[in-house]
Amino acid sequence: MTRQLLQKVEKYKILETRICDLDLKFDGLILKLLRKVAAELRRRGIRFRPEYYYGTGWGCVDRSISIEIPFWFGSKALRQLENELNLGGVENENEILMALRHEIGHAILYAYRIYRDREWGRLFGNMKKVYRDYYIYNPWSKRHVRHLPDHYAQKHPDEDWAETFAVWLKPRSNWKTKYGKTPVKRKLEYVDTIMREIAHMEPPVAKTDRDEPIEKVRMTVAEFYKINLVSRVDKDDLYGYVDDIKAIFYYNGRRTNSFRDAWKFIHKYAPLIEDKVCQWIYYADREKLRKHLSQIEGVCRTYKLKIRKGDELEKMSELTVLLTYNIMYDLY
Repeated sequence: MTRQLLQKVEKYKILETRICDLDLKFDGLILKLLRKVAAELRRRGIRFRPEYYYGTGWGCVDRSISIEIPFWFGSKALRQLENELNLGGVENENEILMALRHEIGHAILYAYRIYRDREWGRLFGNMKKVYRDYYIYNPWSKRHVRHLPDHYAQKHPDEDWAETFAVWLKPRSNWKTKYGKTPVKRKLEYVDTIMREIAHMEPPVAKTDRDEPIEKVRMTVAEFYKINLVSRVDKDDLYGYVDDIKAIFYYNGRRTNSFRDAWKFIHKYAPLIEDKVCQWIYYADREKLRKHLSQIEGVCRTYKLKIRKGDELEKMSELTVLLTYNIMYDLY
């Protein structure tokens, strides 16, 4: 069975899964990068650590220390899907680190209520300014750092702080030289001064609040990406197998001794099933038949389907009927 086939079946499984049912953990790439930004905070002597959770995008819940990380960083397969379906592609490691530093800036601002400081207001503006998604920016501004795209620091005083903090936190950003002859240097110096003052302190605010965590998102991954699965099924024979195979075998992974992996059963008896079908259908194409069997095996492996011991003959008959139907369909 090819890796390409397994990836295709896995992709379909992910698309039909509700986001709340995704089994996601902080491991792999995202864990590595979370540890990296934690090390950056540690090198600055900052004891504060935010709370992280998976949601449907980047963000930090207002006045809390909760940082939302997009759910597609929860697995390699989801990252590949995001890279395929999102016009901008999935973020690379550097872009993820940029986003993390930015969101940590928000969380620290809220945790220590830095926005209440008069000097903060003079430098960054009024925190109560209306927050709008649409904003007009000056691409030549010397009063704002450049970190995230679209001159994001100019969107709101809250974002200005988060962007400035991110530049300050980034190792080897060389901000003293890069911004040394611009008005934004005062903001960076303020970040440097205030963080030295509060780095060792426990934050007065430890509120956690989650805005649309994945546990509450009932839509499927396909719905999130606005994909019509029905049309995809109609265009791809492999997708049509999934429901048929689920109807034959047991779903949701049983682990008792009376069950075994269905894909191992198919792998073992594939030559026998192939011979039986070819006996019934004289013009059957063995190469296509092997492809069908490989697809069925891939579905069983991906969905962790099971077969009860003693049901081998029954399931072999059902598989043979299914394959016969599909081969006859191919012929006509």
